[in-house]
Amino acid sequence: PVVSTCSGAARSDMTMAACLRALPRGLGRRARLALPAAVRTQLVAATPARPWSPALGGTRGIAKRPTLRSQIQDGPGASLVETVNGRAVPAVVDEQLTQSVLMVEPTGFCSNEETKQDNKFMAEADASVDVKQVVMDEWNALVKALQDVGVQVHVVEAQGLPDEVFPNNWFSTHADGRVVIYPMKVPSRAREVRQDIIENLKAQFGLSAGVVDLSQWRESGVALEGTGSLVLDRPNRLAYMALSKRADMNVAELWAQEMGYQLVTFGTADRSGEEIYHTNVLLSVGVNFAVLCLDVVPEEAERQKLLASLRSTGKVVVPVSLEQMENFACNCLQLKGLSGTVLAMSAAGWGALNFAQQGVLESCVDHVVSVPVPTIERLGGGSVRCMIAELFPAQAATAPGAPAVESDVCCVDSETGRLELVVVHEPGLEVDAVMPWTLEPMKVDECLNRIELKAQHRTFSQHLRARGAEVLHVRDLLTAISAQGDESKRRLFDEVWGAEFVDKVGLANLHVDHLVTGYSRGPLDFDKPPLMNLFFMRDPCFSVPGGWIVVSRPFYPVRQLESKLLKAIFELHPMFRDVKVFDGLHMDPDVFIEGGDVLVVDHETVLVGISQRTNEAGAQKLADFLFQHTPVKRVGKVFIPKSRAFMHLDTLFTFVDKGVVLTMPYFWSKPSVYAELARRANVLNEKMGSHERQDIDEWTQAPPRIEMLTKGEAVPKKYKHAMSGLMAEGIVEKALFVCGPEGSWPTPEEHVAKALTEQWNDAANVFCISPGTVVAYKWCRRTTTHLQDNGIDVIELDGVELMKGRGGARCMTFPVRRSVSLESR
Repeated sequence: PVVSTCSGAARSDMTMAACLRALPRGLGRRARLALPAAVRTQLVAATPARPWSPALGGTRGIAKRPTLRSQIQDGPGASLVETVNGRAVPAVVDEQLTQSVLMVEPTGFCSNEETKQDNKFMAEADASVDVKQVVMDEWNALVKALQDVGVQVHVVEAQGLPDEVFPNNWFSTHADGRVVIYPMKVPSRAREVRQDIIENLKAQFGLSAGVVDLSQWRESGVALEGTGSLVLDRPNRLAYMALSKRADMNVAELWAQEMGYQLVTFGTADRSGEEIYHTNVLLSVGVNFAVLCLDVVPEEAERQKLLASLRSTGKVVVPVSLEQMENFACNCLQLKGLSGTVLAMSAAGWGALNFAQQGVLESCVDHVVSVPVPTIERLGGGSVRCMIAELFPAQAATAPGAPAVESDVCCVDSETGRLELVVVHEPGLEVDAVMPWTLEPMKVDECLNRIELKAQHRTFSQHLRARGAEVLHVRDLLTAISAQGDESKRRLFDEVWGAEFVDKVGLANLHVDHLVTGYSRGPLDFDKPPLMNLFFMRDPCFSVPGGWIVVSRPFYPVRQLESKLLKAIFELHPMFRDVKVFDGLHMDPDVFIEGGDVLVVDHETVLVGISQRTNEAGAQKLADFLFQHTPVKRVGKVFIPKSRAFMHLDTLFTFVDKGVVLTMPYFWSKPSVYAELARRANVLNEKMGSHERQDIDEWTQAPPRIEMLTKGEAVPKKYKHAMSGLMAEGIVEKALFVCGPEGSWPTPEEHVAKALTEQWNDAANVFCISPGTVVAYKWCRRTTTHLQDNGIDVIELDGVELMKGRGGARCMTFPVRRSVSLESR
C-alpha cells in the first residue's frame, strides 16, 4: 500500500505549461489552477454554494411520487423533524465523511457467475490458481493501510459467500439514526443481509430511529444496491444514480422520498453500449471534489445537468477517461483520519490518473491511501470503495423552532466568494474632531461633512444587505457587550484604555460610544483620542483561511487603538466566543501590518503588500503563522512604492472575479512610465515654486515585484515583473485597468496621468460581494465603464464625502464570512 501525505510539495519535473496541457479537456478552471508546486494547489474547501434546484437533475427527472411502498421496521424514531422533499425527516446535519467503516473478510471470495451477467469489470478466473490467500492478503493490506492513517475499521467474519467483501451494497447507515437495507439483484447477494450486523451497529452507533427495509422488493424482480447504485452527497441531500438493472427507478424514488433526498439520475453506456452496473464505478463525490467519467454518459443534456449539479454544490469535478474508469479510477472514497481527510482507492485506480489529476485530488485531501487489490478487482468486478461500508453514528436532532445550524462564524477563503457576514462602522461624532489643525494626525486630507458622510455610508450598508449579506455595526457589538453587565463593560474598557484610566474616570461615567468618539472634556480637549479612521474597517483586523481572524498592528499609533478595540470585541462578544483569533502581530513592536495589504486569493494562497503601512517583518510573521496554523501553502509578498497614493496594496489591486483583477495601467509592466511622470511633476512643481518632489528612484531602482513563499520551501521564488509572476503562479488570469484597457489612450503617459487621478479617488479599491459583482464609486466613471464592458456587475456608490477619507468600498469592510468561492459566471 502507498500512503502519501499531500502538502502541495514541489514537483519540479513539470513546468506549469506542461501541467496545464496534461489536464483533461473539460477540467474546470478552478481545478486547472489547483496543482502542486509550479502550478500550486489552490482549491477551495467547498461547502454548499447555493440551494440545489430540480432543474439540475438529469433528463430522467427528479423523484416525484413513488409507486412502491416500503416496509419500515419501526424503532423509537426521532421526534424532532424537519420537512425535506415534502416529507418529515429527522432534523440533523449530515456529514459527508466518517471515520468508522465496516469491512467483511473475503473468506468465501470467488468469481460469482450470477453477478458476471451485467458486471463487465469482471474477468474470467484462472482455475489453476488458488486465489483465497492472495485475496486475503490484498484485503488485509487495505485494512492495515486505513488503520495506519486513523480510520477505524470494524472487521466482520464472513459467511462464505462470494461477494461479501462488498458490504456497501446491502446496507447503509445515516446520521438521523436509521439503517437502510437494500434489495440485491441476485440470490447469492441477497443472502449477504445479516440481522446480527444490523443489531450490533444499532447498539454501537446509536442507530435507534428505525430500519428502512427495502430488501423484500427483490422478490418483485427489482434491485437498488446501496451506495453502489446511489452515490450520496449527504450534506446537500443529493443522490446520484446511473440507471441499470441494479438501480431501479421506482425503488430509488421510494428511498429518496423516505430519506429526504433528491435524485439526480442519468443513463450510461460502456464500450459495447451496455449499462454500467453501479454508479460508484463511474462517480465518486467527496466534500469538495467529484471524480467522474463523462464518457459513459451518452446524452449531452444529462452530462451537462450532472456537471451543473456537482458544481452547484462547490465540487471541483475531475473528469476521467473511459480507460481510466475501467481501471477503477472513480471507485474511491473520502474518509476521516486522525490527521485529516483520507482518499482511499486502489493502486490501479490511482496509477491510471495522470499527474495533473493526481495533483487536483492531492490538494483536496490530506492523505491518499492507494492499495493494490488486483485480484479482487479482476474477479469481483469491484475495487476499494466497494469494499468499504461507511458507518455514521446517530446525531442529535434539532428541537422544533430552534435556530438552524449555521456554518462557522468566520470563513473567508477568497476575495470573491458571496458575502454572507460583514462588520462595518458607520461614522459618527468622531468626525467632528477633524478640523484644519488635526488633518495630519487624523490621517485625512480634508474636513468632512458628518451628515453627508453618514448618509453615504448608510447607503453603502444597504447595498450590501440588498445582496443578501448580514451587516454588523461596531456600535451594536459594543452595546451588546456592555449590556451583559458591568463586568463585561469593565473588561471592554480595560482592554482598550487600561484599568488605570477606567479607575480614574469611573466606569459609571463611561459609555461604549466613548471608545470611538473619544473621551473629551471639551472641544479638542481629549483624554482619549477619537478613532476617526475606524470606518475603514479593513485595516485593524482581517480574516484568513482556516476560520481565523488576525488582529493587525497598524502603522500609526492612533490606528493601533482600533486594533485593540476589535480584539476586545472578539474576546467579549458572544458571537465571536468560539472564533480563532491571532494577536501575535498586534503585540510585536517590530511589526507593521494592515488589512488593506492582505488579499485572500483562495484557501491556500494569500497576497501581502509591502507598502507604506505594512513592512516585510509583518508580512513574514503573518506567513509563518499561516503556514503553521491554516491551510495556506503560499504567501506572495508584493512590493509596491511606499507612498501615500499607494498606501495599501488594495488601493491599486483588487479582485473583481475569480482570477480577474482591477489594477493600475502599466504599473507592473512599465514602471518607467510612472518614473517619467514623476520627473515631469517634479519639474512642474519646481516651476510653481513648490518644494514637493516625487521619488523617481522607487520606480527605477526598486520597481514593483513579488516574492512567492511556499510552505516547506526555504527559498522564495522571485519575479522581477510582478504581474507576470502572478499569472505564472495561476493567481491572475485577466487584468482590467483603471481608466480602461492598456493601449486605449494615445500614450501610456496620458493613460497613467488620468488613472492616477481616479486612483486617488479609490477607483481601484472596489469591493467584490459575489463573483463578478462589485461596489465602486460612481464618480470613477472611466473605470466603472471599463468594468461593465468586461461583464462585471458594478453597484455604483455615490460617495463624494466618503472619498475624502482616502478609502474605497473594500477599505470600509471587514468580511467575516463568505460562501465558498463560486465559479465565474
